[in-house]
Amino acid sequence: MHPPHGTSGDRRPPVISAVTLGVRDVARSTEFYVDGLGFRPISSVPDEISFVQAGHGLLLALWNIRSMPQEYGDVAHGRSGPPVSLGHNVDHPDLVHALFDAAVAAGATVVNPPSRQSWGGVSACVADPDGFRWDFVHNPGFAVASDGTVISV
Repeated sequence: MHPPHGTSGDRRPPVISAVTLGVRDVARSTEFYVDGLGFRPISSVPDEISFVQAGHGLLLALWNIRSMPQEYGDVAHGRSGPPVSLGHNVDHPDLVHALFDAAVAAGATVVNPPSRQSWGGVSACVADPDGFRWDFVHNPGFAVASDGTVISV
C-alpha cells in the first residue's frame, strides 16, 4: 500500500489538479471558456483570476499574466503561440467538428481546421484569446479504462 500523495515517502508521481494559463483579459478568457466551450465556473476575483472545472478533480485557472511573476517568476507572452497544447479527445469525428465550430464561434482563432490525419483519426486546432492551443481529437486508438487509466493512444 502506498502513502497518499503529498506525504513524506510518497514515490508516486504528483497528480495534476490544476493547469494555470496566464491571460491578458480575465473576463474575456472566462467568457471564452465558460460561454464558448462550456466549462463550469467555480470562482473568480474580477480582473485577477477565474477558476473553471476542467475535468474530474481538475481546475483550469485563468490568471492575469501581470500578476503571475510574483509567484512564477519571469513569464510573458511572446510573438509565437505558447509552446503548450490542451487536448480534448472525443469518441466520434463529428464531435471534433462540433467543438471546433463552438470554439471559433466563441472567438478562437483557427490554426488547423478539422481534417483526417495520417494516423487514422481526425483533429483540429484553435487558439484561445491568448494564443493557447486547443487540440480537438478523435483518435480511434485512444482508450481509457473505467478507473481512468489510459490504456492506449
